[in-house]
Amino acid sequence: MIEKKLSKSLRMMFAGTLVMSAGFMHQAAQAQEAKADEKLQRVVVTGSAIKRVDAETAAPVEIYSKKDIERTGATSVAELVRNLASIDINDQGELSASSPSGSGTTNIKMRGLSERNVLILLNGRRLPTNALADGSGAGAAVDVNAIPLSALERIEILKDGGSAIYGADAVAGVMNFITKKNYQGLEAKTSYGQSSRSDAKEKTANLVYGYGDYDTQGFNVLATVDIFKRDPIYRKDRDLTSSADFRRFGGPDGRSGYHPSGNIVGGGTLVPCPAGDVSPEGCRFDVNKTLLTSTNGADRASGMLIGSLKISDSIRAFAEFTYSESKDDFSSQPAPGNFKVGNQTVAGRFMQMGPRQTNRKGTMTQFSTGLEGTTRGIDWDVAIGKGVSKATNRDSNYAHYDLFNEAIANGTINPTRTDNPQAAVDKIRLTPTRAGKSELTFFNAKASAPIMDLAGGAMAYAVGVSYNKETLSDQPDQNQIDGVVFGSIQQAAVKADRNSKGIFGELSIPFLKNVEAQVALRYDDISNVGSKTSPKLALRYQPLNNLMFRGSYAGSYLAPSLKQMYGGVDAGAYTTSDADICKAFPSIAGNCKNFAYYQVSGSNKDLKPETGKTYNLGVVFSPVNSFTASIDFFKINKKNEIGTLTETKAIELGNVEIKNGDARILLNNQNLATTEVRGFDTDLRYISPQTMFGKFTIRNASTIYTRMDTQDTATDPEQSTMKMFMNPKYRNTFTASLEKDNMSGTLVIRTTGDMIDSPLRRDEVKPGTRTIPSHTEVDLTGQYVAMQNLTFTAGIKNLFDKMPPFSATGATNQYGTLGFAQLYNVRGRYFYIGAGYKFM
Repeated sequence: MIEKKLSKSLRMMFAGTLVMSAGFMHQAAQAQEAKADEKLQRVVVTGSAIKRVDAETAAPVEIYSKKDIERTGATSVAELVRNLASIDINDQGELSASSPSGSGTTNIKMRGLSERNVLILLNGRRLPTNALADGSGAGAAVDVNAIPLSALERIEILKDGGSAIYGADAVAGVMNFITKKNYQGLEAKTSYGQSSRSDAKEKTANLVYGYGDYDTQGFNVLATVDIFKRDPIYRKDRDLTSSADFRRFGGPDGRSGYHPSGNIVGGGTLVPCPAGDVSPEGCRFDVNKTLLTSTNGADRASGMLIGSLKISDSIRAFAEFTYSESKDDFSSQPAPGNFKVGNQTVAGRFMQMGPRQTNRKGTMTQFSTGLEGTTRGIDWDVAIGKGVSKATNRDSNYAHYDLFNEAIANGTINPTRTDNPQAAVDKIRLTPTRAGKSELTFFNAKASAPIMDLAGGAMAYAVGVSYNKETLSDQPDQNQIDGVVFGSIQQAAVKADRNSKGIFGELSIPFLKNVEAQVALRYDDISNVGSKTSPKLALRYQPLNNLMFRGSYAGSYLAPSLKQMYGGVDAGAYTTSDADICKAFPSIAGNCKNFAYYQVSGSNKDLKPETGKTYNLGVVFSPVNSFTASIDFFKINKKNEIGTLTETKAIELGNVEIKNGDARILLNNQNLATTEVRGFDTDLRYISPQTMFGKFTIRNASTIYTRMDTQDTATDPEQSTMKMFMNPKYRNTFTASLEKDNMSGTLVIRTTGDMIDSPLRRDEVKPGTRTIPSHTEVDLTGQYVAMQNLTFTAGIKNLFDKMPPFSATGATNQYGTLGFAQLYNVRGRYFYIGAGYKFM
């Protein structure tokens, strides 16, 4: 009786919220309540392919319900994930228009690993990755902003290796977005918000329509549409980003060495430097004063159409169609680059060409269809589908490198003036374009069923097969391929494909009343890469009704992206006064003042998969029905990580050259590194009984890292990156909610730990290097149900108007010259209101 009460109370507390606490619902409660309620549904939980009555498994899975999502006040998936302590935040796609996969994209990171180590699923099925990415693999992941927020019923996060069930990519974990089922009615929502500085205006509109009761009418159709528009925040409108000269904060002068006056490599300028732009290293151009944004604008639309048809009482046919579209137009300063004046190399920018303009459009389309059902006690599922991600960049106001230098040489154009003959300028003008398409065609089938009764319940199995075909086409125009676009990165064309075939098996073995094991094994064969076998073993032990232990081991792998294998060569321009770099080019470096050079990176068709081993050990304790605490230790060991040599290592190995008078440091993709990450997840949750003030819900979730070690190559020592730039030691989210009658309110406090202000390894950091302090933001959200079908929401995000802490590393060109880590933004205090109405 005690166990039954505990199971029921926990089910009420955590239904759709935390799988961690659901571990107390199983065993006797399942046996007794299943008899009392024949309508209990068995479901598949992320991380397992076996259906079960409750949501408990031996692996750590976190569930966020629709109500949890609404409490955050998030208007996009990008904003939602900022509230999840287990997710590593990196806002590059929202902050930097030049990010590889494009502005406005959001990729998910976990466990201190890159975005490619997290598998993103929509209703348990894969999505195509971004169509555009750079040669290192950055950006070659799913853009979760393509998923319509209004369609979601819940989000499940497997915080464990998932390759034994899902195959490639699930090294750090799996994030499964699950949509509404059998929804009836029509609901419309809209919201408006802006910062306290009257910018960053956001407008949203959502429509959800469901028709048909699957249980009684035999069909259901769900349609959703999400519209999201956001105005940009310009760098000039925030004190922190208003100038790239960060010496006012004790940081570097991040103004560009590519100046309209023309900095001559080796010293001097073509024409006198304006007084405000003079520096010891020549003229400096402040790119932050005009045009550039610190948060990109956004214009997105997404929607889903889902149909279900009852073929029989035990068989359902389904079809899903998802479409998203994002558009962006932005401007930046005239292109920087090196040109020739006589025998001199000059770092400058030709202002008469005008600001660079970029028009970017991205779309994602996915269609899947299949059957699922139960036949003779066997649950089965068969699905086939195809997803296509497209992206097109159309640029303007660039110059042809060769024609520009010819015009300078014959006197037709003076690169330091803005009154050259317009015909001469237009003659060298280019409008570069780049179009990418990423396709994923898939087929998967699986079946599960009980085998026999054991002491703790039914032993069950699952088996499955899958086939995936990936195709990537990344087509810059010929000028970009040839590297003749002045001031632009040289791009490489890619046209490649591959297929993968997988088979897996899983067993759930409750061999004792209070002990259950999960055993899984998967074999994958990937064309041009090879084969991999991924095992998993997990164990759950519940010695007491209110105490549970769990542990797991999982082997996983990450296949190299098609871009990493077949992407050709990319090159980017930089300037430096670093003596070590200049020493590598003694014949052209001069006095090492504002020395211009190129980083050249490239693909490698002989890359091998990255491999990982994940270990988890945790405990969940519920001393009383209203309170649950959990702590989980995790450890990930990765080998054969794909990366590029550091500049220092490349120079040390002699990977440098001088080509066409330009200094080039040669970096290319290789299986180089090993990484070890360790840490803890903690979760405390309390739900009060009903009081005169209402019902309180309090939760505190943290992810705390204890080790982040990387070995760059086999000959290098292990070095720590923990608490270094972009790698905070911890993230913590505290949430307190109060519900009373038709009103509710939520307080969210998000804290990110401090970091050493350096991109180096800890052992390389010089004593006295500054520390970036921890950062806390507070959000306040309220909801009022005015009548049965009408709901109003309002809130203040970043209540105390906290700006990101200054970072000298974030002030460098490599990290966007923003002056802060890309874990944050400079929106500041933000007000919003919204309304929703259910028509039926």
